[in-house]
Amino acid sequence: MTDPTSGLATAAATAEKVIEAIAKVEGPILTGVSLFVPGAAAITVPMETILPLILPDIEKALNDIAKGNYGDIWAVGQEFVNHIRAGKPNSPILSMPVGPSHDPSAQGGEAAV
Repeated sequence: MTDPTSGLATAAATAEKVIEAIAKVEGPILTGVSLFVPGAAAITVPMETILPLILPDIEKALNDIAKGNYGDIWAVGQEFVNHIRAGKPNSPILSMPVGPSHDPSAQGGEAAV
């Protein structure tokens, strides 16, 4: 019988490789779909903008899970769901602006608010 944690790590490592492969071809695929499928541009054009922004974070999260660095994965999932639901409090981590002026590691201290 396998350990559930090792199964999760293996699944995350596999999923990370799939996400990495998708990241390499998603642009041309979305462009092709928007050219040849009537009405698809309403979905593919926003995805061409959004996917490059979120895929690196998804890859990092999957790598962390594969290495066993996931802490309480259910609490993280709940925080994400609450962040995107109307009427629920936003996550302070997910709400943090991104960039060198807001990166705590670049400043040597806490992020600017």
